[in-house]
Amino acid sequence: MTSPVAIITGAGGGIGCAVALTLARQGWRLVLAEQTAAALEPCRRQCAALGAEVRTFGGDISSERDVAALAALAERHYGGCQGFVSSAGIAGVIREIDRYPGDVFRHVMEVNTYGTFFCLKHGLPLLRRRGGSFVAIASTSAIRGRAGMAGYVASKHAVLGLVKSSALECVGSNVRVNAVLPGPTQTAMIEAIDRMAAQQAPGGGINRPVAAPYGKPDDVANMVAFLLSPASGHINGASLVIDAGSTVA
Repeated sequence: MTSPVAIITGAGGGIGCAVALTLARQGWRLVLAEQTAAALEPCRRQCAALGAEVRTFGGDISSERDVAALAALAERHYGGCQGFVSSAGIAGVIREIDRYPGDVFRHVMEVNTYGTFFCLKHGLPLLRRRGGSFVAIASTSAIRGRAGMAGYVASKHAVLGLVKSSALECVGSNVRVNAVLPGPTQTAMIEAIDRMAAQQAPGGGINRPVAAPYGKPDDVANMVAFLLSPASGHINGASLVIDAGSTVA
């Protein structure tokens, strides 16, 4: 059988690359996307070393034209895909809402929310051709508030709305749409968030109700791989939390 194809946005980041490597080990062919092709080179090399066929795409996830071009690349070379992972995202800044810059808020929404919307809009038609699974990387910030992070929290709440609506539109088809919600995970993004939080309150990081350990990118990647697999065939519209229990405290 022909190896399945997955598109992964944000594959230059910690979680996106971990997903790519996990799928490479499982025999998937990969289309990796990031702002620049150069940012993908370390992940591309690692995936290729595992024997995966890899194509790369440099573009802006907040641009519908670029996302349409990404989908067209997968269609041109593979006739579609069986997996689409929307992992690209940014954190914005940490400011109380009355001091939160409007241009930053807009940019966070454009990347995190519009980016997910464009991936769904242009990715679902590809998935419908062969059947498959769409996974959005959201955050536990999609189901809780975080002081000082209005842009990020609002954008991730919106991502869940897109996932739930799209999942309903796919009921009865051969396509499923789900989200994974990582808690703080050992990536460059969480390091940047902790630095910003420490600048606001020296010695501090983001507030968490329990001292659960930070997750690893592989923790998220394993869940994504499950959602892309036939083993999760009855899961649609789900929001699966990966946070060592911090959101239930």
